Amino acid sequence: MINMMLLLQTPETTPTESELRKLLDQILTFLYSLAHLLGGLVAQAIQAILNRPLPADLIDPLGFLVIITIFLIVTEVAKKIAWIIIALGWILIVLRIVLEVLSK
Repeated sequence: MINMMLLLQTPETTPTESELRKLLDQILTFLYSLAHLLGGLVAQAIQAILNRPLPADLIDPLGFLVIITIFLIVTEVAKKIAWIIIALGWILIVLRIVLEVLSK
């Protein structure tokens, strides 16, 4: 697979440093925009509950905190799913060994 990628990669298709910086800039801009949007939604919810305005400089930190929280929730779920798959694999391996022993 890697050899195929190396064969397909010519000097013309290799990303330059400026292209990689541009891509990183776009990713960071997207994350900031998403954090600002989510922070605004959380700030509105808090303002509705408290009936008091929140400082505008809390919007971005709230948004980034929401993004990190979502990331941690997703990784915890993925971790639990991975453990279930690993446990299932061990059960199936042990079952196959037992069946091999019993069939002889």
